[in-house]
Amino acid sequence: MLQLNPQYMTRRVLTFQVRTSDILILGGGTCPPGPHPGKTVSSMRERLDEHKKGFASFPQGVKRPEVYVAALKLGIAKRAASKADGLLLNFCSPQHAAALIAGVRVERGAEIDFACYLKIFYSSQSDEAAQRLMLQEFLNYDSAPQYHEMFVQDGTAEAISSFRSSEEWKNGPVEVPKVLLRVSLANPRSEELVQYVKSFSQAGVTLPVVYPYFPIGNDPKFKIETVKGIVKSL
Repeated sequence: MLQLNPQYMTRRVLTFQVRTSDILILGGGTCPPGPHPGKTVSSMRERLDEHKKGFASFPQGVKRPEVYVAALKLGIAKRAASKADGLLLNFCSPQHAAALIAGVRVERGAEIDFACYLKIFYSSQSDEAAQRLMLQEFLNYDSAPQYHEMFVQDGTAEAISSFRSSEEWKNGPVEVPKVLLRVSLANPRSEELVQYVKSFSQAGVTLPVVYPYFPIGNDPKFKIETVKGIVKSL
């Protein structure tokens, strides 16, 4: 959000809303917060105000988009809640989501939405291939300081770190710790998927966003059938 000129963003959003009958939900965040995260969050809040002023100038009949702000931890969630229509969580457990949501609602009340990306990993090759894809994604995210801090708070950092210190799982048998299966799934059965999504809804997530991942080069037919299966299950 900080990288985009407000006037340019207003024009882009207006064009999109007119062409798509007002379906846009705009997501924003601080990107890497840098050495002074507090100042970065303040700048993001100011920029959000600028965007909203631009959206208020839309012609009659064109809807202002809802704005969701990415929030990994409670501090930024509380500060963003007063400016956003919703908060966007990512790659966390329902327990982490519930604690963050409760903390925000103490100050803001219940009028803000909470969305969460629910990452699910699939592979047509085998369950272990899907599990390896999932574990590698955990490691990729853990390399970002802001995500590592969230994983520490969520109680998953130690389990993730165990796979960084050993590469046997990349070729040999894979055993995913249960603590990570609160956060994500690999090649889940329909009933597992339903229960997984339900756990986030029960935590207070009002917009669970199922986000399937596939390995590069995976069979397109498998991808299509998998997405159809997700839709049917939910």
